Amino acid sequence: MEPRLDIEFLRDDPSKIWIKACNEAFAGETEQYINAQCLQELAEQLTGFPKSNSDEVVFKVGVENSDYGHCLLKFYCIDSAGHTAVLVSVSNDSFNIAKFTVQFEALSLDMFISSIKYAIEVGKGSSELKGINVYTQNI
Repeated sequence: MEPRLDIEFLRDDPSKIWIKACNEAFAGETEQYINAQCLQELAEQLTGFPKSNSDEVVFKVGVENSDYGHCLLKFYCIDSAGHTAVLVSVSNDSFNIAKFTVQFEALSLDMFISSIKYAIEVGKGSSELKGINVYTQNI
C-alpha cells in the first residue's frame, strides 16, 4: 500500500466527507456528515504548516467509540528537523477502529490544501495527501 490520506467532499444537505487512509501496514475509512466550514478551517490551519516544531493541527468529526463512527486527524512534527506526519484515527462504529500515522512532505501538503479549497469552492471533490514510506525520508 502506498501511504496516503484521501478526503472526498460533497456539499449537500447535509454535507458529507469520506475519509480513507493507509500506511505501509494499516488502513481505515469512515463516512461522516460535516459542516463545510469545518473543512475550510482545516485548509486554513494547514496553510503554512508547520510554523514551528511544536505546531499541531487537529481535525475532528464525530465521537470515538460511538455507533456512528469518528475521524480524528492530527497533523504534527515528528522531529526537531520539522519532518511531518498525520495521526489518523477513523471508525464506522464502536467496534472497528483504525489508528496509525502517515508521514508526508511539504509539497504534498500544499497540493492537498489546494484540492480541499477547490472541492469546497465547487461543492465536491477529492483531495489526496500522498504519504512517504518511513525509510525514504531524509533525516
